[in-house]
Amino acid sequence: MKYFSLFILIILASCEKPNPAYFDQNPEFQKALADFEIMDGFNIEIVAAEPLISDPVAIEIDENGDWYVAEMPGYPLDLTKTGKIKKLIDTDGDGLPDKSEIFADSLTLPMGLMKWEDGILVADAPDVTFLADKDNDGKADVIKAMLTGFSLSNPQHNMNTPKFGIDNWIYVAHSGAINSFAYEHVFNDKGSEVRFANEAQSPKLARNADGRNVRFKPNSLELETLSGESQYGHTTDPWGHRFYTDNANHLFHEVMDARYVNANPNLAIEEAMEKFSDHGNAAKVFPITLNPNHQLLTDVGQITSSCGITWYDGGAFGSSFENTTLIGEPVHNLVHIDHIETEGATFSGKRVLENKEFLASKDPWFRPVFFYVGPDGALYVVDYYRQIVEHPEWMSDEVNESGALYEGTNKGRIYRITPKSGLKMDWMSVLTLGKKSTEELAELLKHENGWYRRTAQRLLFQRDDHAAAPILHEILSESNEQAKIPALWLLHDWQELTSDDLKSALTAEEPGVRENALQLADRVWSNPDFQTDELKAAILKTANDLSERVRFQWLCSAAFFDFPEKEALKSTILKQDVEDKWVGIAAIASSAGSEEQLFQNAVSDFGAEASKNKSEFFTHLAATIFKKGGANLIANILDAKGDNNSWWQAAMLSGISSIQAYGSPKSLTKLEQEQLLNTFLNSQNPELRKSMIRVFDVYKVSNTLNTNPIYAKMKSDNNIEFQIDGMSLLSTLGEPKIKGKILENILTGENEKLQLASIKALSNTLSSTELASINKKYTDLTSSSKKAWIAYLLNNENKVSELIKQVELGNIAKTDIEWPQIVHLMNYYDTDIRTYAREVFAINEDRKAVLQNYLPAADIKGDAENGKKLFAQNCAICHQIDGKDGTAFGPDLATLKSRNKHSIITEIINPNNSIADKYGQWNIETNDGNYLSGIIVSESENSLSLKTLGGQTENIAKTAIKSRQIAKQSAMPNGLEGAISPEGMSDILALIKGE
Repeated sequence: MKYFSLFILIILASCEKPNPAYFDQNPEFQKALADFEIMDGFNIEIVAAEPLISDPVAIEIDENGDWYVAEMPGYPLDLTKTGKIKKLIDTDGDGLPDKSEIFADSLTLPMGLMKWEDGILVADAPDVTFLADKDNDGKADVIKAMLTGFSLSNPQHNMNTPKFGIDNWIYVAHSGAINSFAYEHVFNDKGSEVRFANEAQSPKLARNADGRNVRFKPNSLELETLSGESQYGHTTDPWGHRFYTDNANHLFHEVMDARYVNANPNLAIEEAMEKFSDHGNAAKVFPITLNPNHQLLTDVGQITSSCGITWYDGGAFGSSFENTTLIGEPVHNLVHIDHIETEGATFSGKRVLENKEFLASKDPWFRPVFFYVGPDGALYVVDYYRQIVEHPEWMSDEVNESGALYEGTNKGRIYRITPKSGLKMDWMSVLTLGKKSTEELAELLKHENGWYRRTAQRLLFQRDDHAAAPILHEILSESNEQAKIPALWLLHDWQELTSDDLKSALTAEEPGVRENALQLADRVWSNPDFQTDELKAAILKTANDLSERVRFQWLCSAAFFDFPEKEALKSTILKQDVEDKWVGIAAIASSAGSEEQLFQNAVSDFGAEASKNKSEFFTHLAATIFKKGGANLIANILDAKGDNNSWWQAAMLSGISSIQAYGSPKSLTKLEQEQLLNTFLNSQNPELRKSMIRVFDVYKVSNTLNTNPIYAKMKSDNNIEFQIDGMSLLSTLGEPKIKGKILENILTGENEKLQLASIKALSNTLSSTELASINKKYTDLTSSSKKAWIAYLLNNENKVSELIKQVELGNIAKTDIEWPQIVHLMNYYDTDIRTYAREVFAINEDRKAVLQNYLPAADIKGDAENGKKLFAQNCAICHQIDGKDGTAFGPDLATLKSRNKHSIITEIINPNNSIADKYGQWNIETNDGNYLSGIIVSESENSLSLKTLGGQTENIAKTAIKSRQIAKQSAMPNGLEGAISPEGMSDILALIKGE
């Protein structure tokens, strides 16, 4: 009977609906509509559903009203090419589809589609595939890969959602392959070089495009990586600002385009994106679901599955919707809405509604994953309609084996949201943009609905009919600001843009137009035809624009200008806007070859006025100058005299030491060594002295350095802070005479502060006798000195086994080793030490047995105040709660607030039960023999950013990496029960749950 039913469904999928009142008379669909709560002032109706469609994940409406739907029944694990593209058809002229035809099948996991020329582009990893029906039989007969090389990974991370951009490029979202453990046999593809398929002259991007978004132009074979990444979906506002989304982080902005980040190859930043929701990551949401079906790692009550981010630009919802984005939160069966406001170089996303959502359903199978603003201005909501949407990688074995993973594969809905006043839906039969003249299409660039502007622009670009140019020039002199954007970029690509066009755009009323004009100006300025006095004057004037974002764009664009006034204007903008961290980064990015002048100007402008963002600017600037060679950099930093300069000097020296830490070994010149030493001796600022110690630590220092002045000052100066810093510097320099003094302070000294500092200053050259003497003294040390001694043993590779040995012998109590340190030992890169640690710390690997001992904690009333103390002692090294009180290394524990207590205990006791997405641990060995472990938070062509245990982020050049390997275990190992009792577990639960 099962197979017969399936046969009937297949037939129905291509048949007309039973009657015109199909949706009205179907009880299941009526219940679906009744289950919704929608924002006041709006209606929702169903416009397509099973049996016409099933498993929909994306839609596209083309210039002729043809409606395409991408279906992905294969999610989550089926790679047997069950994916389809269907075309919906209105046979009776009532505006609703009543028939579907299979346009293409045998796709793997299709995740987005876009109209292109006489066919469509489909994102189906590893390819972006072009499909066309050349013989007009309704089915694609041309099927060819256009781009290839993307990883076929967990579908949540596959390349997706091709979109035509305001600049005539095609953009695809991409967040790189994840490291599957439970399903590595299915998703082990990490991609290859991303390139145009079957094109010998194709440019080639890095393997899997370094996990970043990609843009391309098919006809000119242009291909680039972007500076940002997104999971499922991406969007832009009418001015081209790019917005992304990713699971719990539902709103972030690509602040700097890759063109500008790459303008200075020595710029070292973690990432070029900003998370900008003012209600935080993993923001609270307000589901109304009855009998929700949440799985193991579902963060109930918080955004956890954000996707389909869409800027509403339909022009039919009123002025209050002009700057809004919507995201699907399919796990919670709702659609969340934000109002987007300008904030410096980036944005702030604010809730439109308090304590409710734009759209929510009581039905736990409602899964909104994609949105489309139609030609009618309505919002179309694509409902995947499944029992389960979480990936089995992060679910219990019980659910995975229950057969429920594919429940709902014969279902799927598309809803249409309109104002209460209604919007006519007749576009399936009346759209004829493909037949309009070039002049008519140019006029449509003025349409209030972004669908018309975008579709007309794409058609004009594809036609390459320059007859539209006079109309486009005219648009730039008119008042329709949104129409100016496609006009500018079409004129540019057709080489019809003039200096007068840019001059006009640079004085436009809308800041977004002025930004785009600057972007175009920096692309054409090298062309003598544009180097007019009038255009130059207009460009220079925008450096003083009233809009912060225009001034920021001016800094970015300055990388490609050669005006004599450029440096002074950059400094003016930097001085005005430096408290926006992105302004400092843009100033450095645009200063390739003139970083030293930027440095001198910055010192002159605000050298005496310290602030966090200024310090960050100086740190980035020093790292950039050092990376490019940095002749005389240290001398230039230290030339400034007076303690009012110490703050920025310390910041710059920190930038040098951070970038050198994993680079090729370099030596300080004799002059640099002497300058550092003299400044060290004369500085009253401990932070500056400590930054110098770090510089000496990462450089090679000559044996001829005269250290006698340090000894002399330590002898004559009773200042305890200088005593400590002097001792630390001498030890860092490997000065043999200081070793005896350090040991004396530890073994017989009475000053506790000096004893603690002496332990911290120890070199790694202790003899076995010296090591034994301190171990013998251990029980008499203060609590702080004990911690410092343990840290010393742990941080020196040749002493780690000694630490474990002392614990084994009972000389160091197990309770003295903090849980985060045990975490480090359990994950140690050396297999022998890792095994030794697990033996000594007696970790019970029978996690089911341990779990049974702790599950009763769920029924004990806990003490949240004591839980706070236990959190600080055992969890804060890796986690925060609500973004506070800890380190943002692992997931924020506030995301567990609404989770079942048994589930929380399971994840704590058995952390390898499931590893949260993007929190896999990497082990990296550098060329100079260093080993690092942590989470890769971003990656570019030249470097990667590794967040290490403790929350510090290291920016490592790829050329400095010898090997990297994903760990097979969670960064949090088994064994926390050694530090927390069942009663303590109940206290931590009370803290997490807010009880």
